[in-house]
Amino acid sequence: MQIREVKRFIHLVRHYRETNCLIHRLVQYFLVRGVVALVLVCSSVNGLCEEVDFELSGRSKLPACVTADHQIVWRDEFDGKVLKPENWTMPSYKTRDAASLNSKGTISVADGLLHLRTLWRNERVHASYIQTRGRHEWKHGYFECRLKFQKYQGHHGAFWVQTPHFQSFVDEPGKSGTEMDIIEWFGSGRRQGWAGMNIYYWGTTNDGMPGKVRSPSIPDFPKMGGPVEGNSESPMGDLSEDFHVYGLLWTDKECVFFWDGVEIMRDTKAISQVPQYLVLSLLCSHWERPRLDVTKLPDEMQIDYVRVYQK
Repeated sequence: MQIREVKRFIHLVRHYRETNCLIHRLVQYFLVRGVVALVLVCSSVNGLCEEVDFELSGRSKLPACVTADHQIVWRDEFDGKVLKPENWTMPSYKTRDAASLNSKGTISVADGLLHLRTLWRNERVHASYIQTRGRHEWKHGYFECRLKFQKYQGHHGAFWVQTPHFQSFVDEPGKSGTEMDIIEWFGSGRRQGWAGMNIYYWGTTNDGMPGKVRSPSIPDFPKMGGPVEGNSESPMGDLSEDFHVYGLLWTDKECVFFWDGVEIMRDTKAISQVPQYLVLSLLCSHWERPRLDVTKLPDEMQIDYVRVYQK
């Protein structure tokens, strides 16, 4: 059975599950390169269906704090052959930081996955960026993506939520909105700054001028296998080796960040109260460009799905 057919079958079962949470179903199937077992558990007790993936590739189970009255309001499973224009747009600018943007070959949909690539062509780095801006925006909800990050340093993949009014108000994130970086990954082998979960807003910087300010919450990255303070030999999880599920629960009072259903960070200080849009990107900033070994390109991140839940 081809991967695309498997994903289509799973999609149909998920649809049945979400609209008929009355019974339990067990689905097992075999792929040429291995055995994959999925258990799709439909719970009539809490009104939400749990989904457990027995591969070591990231769980697809909603965190416990996502209450039973949350329902899927939007999704993209990337089951087709092209990016759906009704879901995604691209920014009008053609360059961002140290790279050209959305050149030919940087974005594709195949085998049930969205592929975002960084390329080296004509002596220039080419990066990728897609957004739901102009198509879909949401205020509050649970936002989830299952993805596998790029391998190399010098560019960074990200799943994030952005506001169209970022610089509209100073020190009023509720009115202007925020940049919510659900996850950023800066490549394998870094001992510091290897991944990020952040909230930024337009505020007063240390020099007294308006600028991009980071909310003071600190992610608990040791939960993700990251470096532990005072222990240089601590293991570091490599988010490019497998798929993982990244989620954000955004309410009117807080933002809670998840990795494979485990809470990593909680913020209550900079909470947006305006509709915002989703972004998937693989970008190359000026500061990291010297780390990028162009002889190892192309490099890519792969996205299995994006889903939005709301009450």
